[in-house]
Amino acid sequence: MENKFTYRILIFLSLFISINVTAQDDLLRPFAEQNIPEIWKPAPSTQGSIDWSILTGIEVRQEEINNFVQYVPTFTPALKSLDNSSVKLNGYLLPLDAGEFQSHFILMAYPHACPFHMPGGPGGFVEVITDIPVKFTYDPILIEGHFELLQDFSMGMFYRITAASAVNNQ
Repeated sequence: MENKFTYRILIFLSLFISINVTAQDDLLRPFAEQNIPEIWKPAPSTQGSIDWSILTGIEVRQEEINNFVQYVPTFTPALKSLDNSSVKLNGYLLPLDAGEFQSHFILMAYPHACPFHMPGGPGGFVEVITDIPVKFTYDPILIEGHFELLQDFSMGMFYRITAASAVNNQ
């Protein structure tokens, strides 16, 4: 008798769980199907800002440097013309420290979703150091500052913006 009761409870629980999972999937599916194409687009360029395609449109090769394999970019003439100039760039803030305000962070072309994968490839993110801390947000932010093409790629970064500040792009 006890085995039949246990068996019925297990069947009931498995049916209940499968119905709930299916119902939740059906509730989430319309949201995902409608919004995934919108989520996986680079941050939009604003008037006067660099388009992410300039930063991501580089050729990257692997090279062994000091017994360490690194990604090494081939900078395009368009990128070389931006080196050591003042630029604006619209992107998604990836904090490097805990806290509401950030003064050293990564600006990414695409929204971040996974800590193990940087969407947009190695050209899709820029190290930013600000003079005045920027409030964290999940929305794109427009940053203005001094743009540099890096020569040391050991940290996986190709670009840096220093003396940066957030720009109100309203």
